[in-house]
Amino acid sequence: MDDVPKLPERYVPKAKEMALKHRTKEKCKACYDRGYHGINQLNLLITCHKCVDTDAVVEEWRAFVKDTPELAEMYGDYFEAEEEEGGEKADAGRPDPKPYPSPSP
Repeated sequence: MDDVPKLPERYVPKAKEMALKHRTKEKCKACYDRGYHGINQLNLLITCHKCVDTDAVVEEWRAFVKDTPELAEMYGDYFEAEEEEGGEKADAGRPDPKPYPSPSP
């Protein structure tokens, strides 16, 4: 497993703010209306799967990482690898275009 760097403490409030911003439900018993369950050992937020649009949070976080030089240096390689894999996966599901058969003389 790759050694993922620990997120500096000063960026945790921004991650919490993003989780709250993308909540889809007003009341949630799973996360007590916070939008997250907790923080793991790497200071990364564990968003609530019941009341948060996780895809929207990830997209906003990617943009934040790209715009923040310190985070781009720490995590930029992880997002680039995902984007490359995403492009390959999208093409992998499509069949190869076959040329029309040429008419026989």
